[in-house]
Amino acid sequence: MLCLSFVVLVWVMIFACLTLDEAALRDRERKEREAYLADSIVTLVFAGDVMGHSPMRTAAYNPATGVFEFRICYQYVEPYIQEADLACANMEFTLAGKPYTSFPSFSFPDEMLYTLQDVGFDVIFTANNHVLDHGKKGVDRTIRKLDSIGIAHAGSYVDADSRDTTYPLVMEVKGMKIGFLNMTYGTNGIPVRKPSVINLLDTVEVARDFERLSELGVDLKVVYVHWGVEYQLKSNYEQHAYARFLVRQGADLIIGGHPHVPQEADTLFAADGKPVVTYYSLGNFISNQKDPDTKGGYMVRAQVNRFTGRVIATDYMPYYVHKGTIHGKYQYYIIPTIQYFDRQYDFSLSKSDSAFVQKLQGEIIGRLGNFTLWTN
Repeated sequence: MLCLSFVVLVWVMIFACLTLDEAALRDRERKEREAYLADSIVTLVFAGDVMGHSPMRTAAYNPATGVFEFRICYQYVEPYIQEADLACANMEFTLAGKPYTSFPSFSFPDEMLYTLQDVGFDVIFTANNHVLDHGKKGVDRTIRKLDSIGIAHAGSYVDADSRDTTYPLVMEVKGMKIGFLNMTYGTNGIPVRKPSVINLLDTVEVARDFERLSELGVDLKVVYVHWGVEYQLKSNYEQHAYARFLVRQGADLIIGGHPHVPQEADTLFAADGKPVVTYYSLGNFISNQKDPDTKGGYMVRAQVNRFTGRVIATDYMPYYVHKGTIHGKYQYYIIPTIQYFDRQYDFSLSKSDSAFVQKLQGEIIGRLGNFTLWTN
């Protein structure tokens, strides 16, 4: 009996060791598989229009330090921006310096640009209808500031030589080359005077830019376009026609801005059957605009297979721009709506604000139909 018990004990120990070894092997295989998948995916995040209204400036100013403190505005969305391999936004104001000005001619403090970089944005787009608000001075100083902190940018240039050497913008991530194009429908009627260059919705020029992307051997072609009609909740014929043109040229992903309200999305198809997701307008990322539809929007996340260069998934995250006090601090806060309803106690919004967030989220989800909600 003692011998039999000993044999059984030995077999139990051997079996347990084998089981532990198998579990460790499976765990190692799982981790290797997850690492491979993570390495094969490039994640892009896009935000809408970053505006520069004077009340935002007033709220951010710290009289004790004489500095504008904007980072608190992004505290609830910063983690999602930081997780991206590349995060991009439209900066819809100039950095023309003092005196600071607001609508209709924007010059905003440099601290907002520094904050965008601090919270995780890697690419700033400048081709929009306010790019010439302060003429050549505004264009040149904005570009100098972007270059001084080493943040990538596209859309406006001090001269043709500068555009020729830096555009299209190409970024390399995980060995994948991503090409970005950025253009605007116009500049509020302000003529573009040489030597400044602003990328416009010129189909001939844009076609050349796509050819240049092909020559550069990029794996993915992304277009961030300033188009449409302000405050219209649905995209129009001109946006659809231009989107189809971009798809014919080889666009892999199209992101739109300018209407200052969130519009719908669509999937277009290239001649070879490749699907091209088009988000017509992300809405304002942060602003002081007062119309209810301008008080929120959505961020877009795109996941790209770096080996095939194909967009394999996109999703969107609705958010609300709260103007008010949170934890005793008056400021402008970008609050993801789903995060808000998961942890309302973190925000302490009024009943009316809470009802508005719920309404806003429902409208954005309804507008985007079958497109996937970004929840994690």
